[in-house]
Amino acid sequence: MRLRSLALLLAVAAACATPARPPADDTPDVDLTPLRSRLYIAEDRFCVQENSMVYVGDAYVTVIGATWTPDTARQLHARIRAITPLPVRDVILTNYHPDRAGGTAYWLGLGADVLATPRTLRLLELHWDRIVGDVRATYPQYPSLPLARPTRVLPDGFAVQNGAVRTLYLGPSHTDDGLFVYFPEQRVLYGGCILKEQLGNLDSANLSEYPRTLRRLVDLRLPTDVIVSGHWSPVHGTELIDTYLRLLAEHAAAAPR
Repeated sequence: MRLRSLALLLAVAAACATPARPPADDTPDVDLTPLRSRLYIAEDRFCVQENSMVYVGDAYVTVIGATWTPDTARQLHARIRAITPLPVRDVILTNYHPDRAGGTAYWLGLGADVLATPRTLRLLELHWDRIVGDVRATYPQYPSLPLARPTRVLPDGFAVQNGAVRTLYLGPSHTDDGLFVYFPEQRVLYGGCILKEQLGNLDSANLSEYPRTLRRLVDLRLPTDVIVSGHWSPVHGTELIDTYLRLLAEHAAAAPR
């Protein structure tokens, strides 16, 4: 769907409790906490809290979500180094928005592969400068980030870490390119921006397809104990899917006809 700049600005303004700012080294905005074996949750509070994930494999580390900025990515990397000497080899972009792709340049500088689908690359190329400009119009402290392109463009359903980290594209939702990421060994699903406890920003959402995408997720019957949300409080049970379907239905019912 076509982005609407004013709506995006209002959504960011409503969601951010304080102006975004480059954090000082002694007051980090990123925490890394263990979830289940090999899996960690990164909570990045640069503006709207976003939650990314880290998987520590046998030989290397995979980061799911590049975080808001190169600086928050640097902070996350410091926290990863505190728990493992293994290198970060790949970073998965789960959609094209700055909360998922803003830190890409830092990871590229490390020599990590940044992975995305063709859909995400196309949307990055179409909309990146506009989105960054919109955020900076309200929060001038947000850096003026040029587009940092992924290094590998992979088909829907790609997996890394010998299948232990699996991406799922089930249709348009919060964005047209949004991915779920499933960790079968831990029975954990990362919902990214698609699943959260509040309705959130719908400016880029496909509202007609969003519920269908979530029902496709339910129909997969993935063995899942935990869903990690991409915003606000991270850890939820599988009831989060029904919660978000209800929020979408209430939003549709309240829309002008």
